[in-house]
Amino acid sequence: MKFIGFLVFMIVLLMGFSMLLFLGLFVGYWLTLVGLEAINPRFAHAIIGHKEEVSE
Repeated sequence: MKFIGFLVFMIVLLMGFSMLLFLGLFVGYWLTLVGLEAINPRFAHAIIGHKEEVSE
C-alpha cells in the first residue's frame, strides 16, 4: 500500500514539474516574440515562418 502511495506521489510530482517546465518555456518564448514583434515585425515574422499573402 505504501508503494502505491509513493507511485501516486511521484506521478503528481512529475506532472506538476512538467507543467511548470512547459509553461516556463512557452511563456518565455511567447513574450520574446511579442517583444520582437513590437520592435522589428519583419524579424519576428521570419522567426515564426510567416508568409505574406499576395493580394491580386
